[in-house]
Amino acid sequence: MNVLLLGVGAVGSVIARHLVPHRAVTRVTLADRDTTRALRLKRDLDAASPALQDKSRVEAVDASNEPDLRRACAGQGLVIGAVVPRFNGTVMDAAAASGAHYLDMAGGEEDQLLRHDAWKKAGLTALHGMGEDPGISNVLARVGADRLETVDAIRVRDGEFSEADDLPLACLFSTETFIEEATSNALQFEAGAYREHPPWSGREVYPFPAPVGPQPVYFMSHEEVDTLPRFIPGVKHVDFKLAVPDEMRDRLDFLRRIGMTRRDPIEVGGTRVRPLQVLSAVLPQPADLGGRIRGAAIVLVEVEGRAGGRRQRHVLHIAMTHEEAFRRMQATATAFLTGTGAAAGALAIVTRRLTTPGVLAPEQVEPAPILAILAELGLEVRESSQSLP
Repeated sequence: MNVLLLGVGAVGSVIARHLVPHRAVTRVTLADRDTTRALRLKRDLDAASPALQDKSRVEAVDASNEPDLRRACAGQGLVIGAVVPRFNGTVMDAAAASGAHYLDMAGGEEDQLLRHDAWKKAGLTALHGMGEDPGISNVLARVGADRLETVDAIRVRDGEFSEADDLPLACLFSTETFIEEATSNALQFEAGAYREHPPWSGREVYPFPAPVGPQPVYFMSHEEVDTLPRFIPGVKHVDFKLAVPDEMRDRLDFLRRIGMTRRDPIEVGGTRVRPLQVLSAVLPQPADLGGRIRGAAIVLVEVEGRAGGRRQRHVLHIAMTHEEAFRRMQATATAFLTGTGAAAGALAIVTRRLTTPGVLAPEQVEPAPILAILAELGLEVRESSQSLP
């Protein structure tokens, strides 16, 4: 199957490194508006395995340009959106028009699940939100839920952290997306209803297992809070908390208070710019952090409920150090986990282990094939269980 990869940054590079060598993938088109990173990645891939040179190609594509997208999607079997999520709807439309399946890693500016009936009628699969979190987190939540007869609560904890001597503020995934999430109100599902929290609410020091250890975490709005209550029957509580070191929290809150995290355009010298986009442009890019930072990333899910007449808690997680991720793929652990989650979803579609038509959240997919592919790609799920009073 031919694959169009839109966006060749930190995460896109990991996806490509997984897909290009795979026997079920005919060709990967490395597409970006600026092809600098894509060309560098192709040189690396070709040098690593000269026999695979014909399995990748580079193309300049602007995800905001619909005719450009439709041209790029022609002849593709799968379109992967690894660009800023605000382009998701446009990319989905272009993929559907060309008869291609689709995968992305985060929610955009609309409810993409509302397109389910149209995609099902067309016999096409769109796997929505399949990265680290959302993505791997949803799959782990489904695994934990399947262990129980009734599910009461699902708690997702993202414990990634980093240290660097020369970087006062560095975001481990899409800078624009991260800053927007961290400085916006957080929506959580509590007692069967949604509740909004102001930024930096719900602080706790969560005892992550090694190699992360205890980290301060905060409520964040996230895709899991939207989809898990829809698709895990009976769950009454879903929340998501992200680790943010105290020093980074203070810096981000300062930027929010002075208006640098605004998404609405302002006029500067006769030109209209979005402050958040400017901030994202001047900060270190996630694709440039590999080998420059220390620390680790972890996605952990707690699922509580009842089985066999007893209350139980199942805790599942996947973790990796930034040093290990750089050794394997010249990436950070955050990019490795996100890109590998996306690659697992992509390979499930390419190898026809996932054939269900429609727009699907990851927890709607049978988890066993996804877990098997994750293991093939080098990620191991660890699980612990305990009875509760």
